[in-house]
Amino acid sequence: MASRSTGEGFTYTFKSEISGSQLNDFKKIQERMNHAAMKFEGYLGQELSFSPHPLRDGYRCTARVKFMSLQFCLAWLDSTERRKLLNEAETSLDYKYHSLLEPHSFDQWLDSRKGIQTPVWKINLLVWLALYPSVMVLIVSGQSTLGVLPLPLNMLISNAITVAVTGWWFVPWLSRLYSGWLQSNSRRLNIFYASSVFGFLLLFLLFFTVLSDALQ
Repeated sequence: MASRSTGEGFTYTFKSEISGSQLNDFKKIQERMNHAAMKFEGYLGQELSFSPHPLRDGYRCTARVKFMSLQFCLAWLDSTERRKLLNEAETSLDYKYHSLLEPHSFDQWLDSRKGIQTPVWKINLLVWLALYPSVMVLIVSGQSTLGVLPLPLNMLISNAITVAVTGWWFVPWLSRLYSGWLQSNSRRLNIFYASSVFGFLLLFLLFFTVLSDALQ
């Protein structure tokens, strides 16, 4: 794959301690892991290394899996395919492993993402999600106060309040909540998170519709 030579990637490391009798079965499981991961987008490969255990008979094993991005790596780590293989390995080999992030790989991946700008449509969706409930709460709660003011003055004050609430609090909070999606180009994540925004908007619509009918 040409993308292997770009220098961009994200590496996840697994540490295992196995006995000498488990070595062959462990290698077979890792080979099956490798073949299963090949079916996932962004997979760049797996590196295995073995060293004798210093305190007992057996080996310390290190498996490094590399993906083109953090999102691709997380999709594999959370997949049902990988979980099935892990359950089988833990049952048949009776071993536990430890996992850790490669700090230099994480730093490298972050550096490679610095030049990527968030698409405008994602920002607009989050602003919409922040603005709609803010405006509706202000309309409902301000009927006896702002509602009695002349319309131009009402709109001036209402806009100031909603801009302050959404710009200084709500949108930054949503940006942190959706930060992984804002920096991702994954089609799967775009569909999932955009659907969640529309889902929340639909829930707000139903809530304020029921509330409006109850107040009439």
